[in-house]
Amino acid sequence: MPNIWTHIFFAEDACNALSWDIHHSPSRHALFLGAQGPDPFFYYRFWPWLSSQKTGQEIGNTLHTKECGPFLIYLIEQAQEGSDEVKAYVAGFITHHLLDRHTHPYIHYRAGYQGSKHQKLETLIDTKMALDTRKMELWKHAAYAEINVGDTLPVSILYILDDAIRRFHPELSFQTKDIQIAYQDMITAQKLFADPGGWKNKILKAFISSYSHQPIHENIDYLNEENKLWVHAATGEKQEESFAELYTDALNDAVSLLPLVTDYWNEGGESVKAQLIRRIGNISYDTGTPVANHDINRFSVPII
Repeated sequence: MPNIWTHIFFAEDACNALSWDIHHSPSRHALFLGAQGPDPFFYYRFWPWLSSQKTGQEIGNTLHTKECGPFLIYLIEQAQEGSDEVKAYVAGFITHHLLDRHTHPYIHYRAGYQGSKHQKLETLIDTKMALDTRKMELWKHAAYAEINVGDTLPVSILYILDDAIRRFHPELSFQTKDIQIAYQDMITAQKLFADPGGWKNKILKAFISSYSHQPIHENIDYLNEENKLWVHAATGEKQEESFAELYTDALNDAVSLLPLVTDYWNEGGESVKAQLIRRIGNISYDTGTPVANHDINRFSVPII
């Protein structure tokens, strides 16, 4: 999962490419929250003294690796009669999936599998992408404000998520309130990680440094701008794409897929649904390969 800002930028870029005016839309925050996909569940009870509560981690990991395509198709179907806010949320969720499945193999390979290194690399990529594409210094901007849809999730969004999770993953044990808690904990965490003055990273470095955007001083090619050889974390396939190139590949997918989604919402029809099923497939967010392959990320040469 690229971090919060890269997913926001990606959803924004997809909408801009389609000439969808999101900047003045009341559903803008729902779009950007949806663009976080299942990631809010990873913030569930994130405080160290609550680390034994694994409900959120279990939901987040499951949504990233199992029934990924059918889950998305169901969200699209359920949003057809929903509000603009629900449609924006689901559109964002789709962009999250597309960006993850294109970029996760690189992130896993370059982050490795120890501790919070994955999150650290994603935060560094966030920071670099913001500087390169938006001239934004992320440590001066509060991410939580972009995904805040209120003190609690709107009931319509809460219902569609709860329904979809229970339908496709009956093995998961959770309460509806856990979805609310995950959202609220993500907002709280992002408020904590926001550190424009840099003092939190000095006092709470061990706890927040992997998640808090700060100036980058290391001369490391986090985005593989030099197009050096790397291998797919799950398949071992040799690749040379930069992160920006992977991002562009995902963006091309989003720009071609989202109009099909809106066609389905506006007109319905089994033929459009069949196209959606074919285009989305059933690809793991985590490995970028078909869920049926049961691939596992195992290759890595970390740069952090």
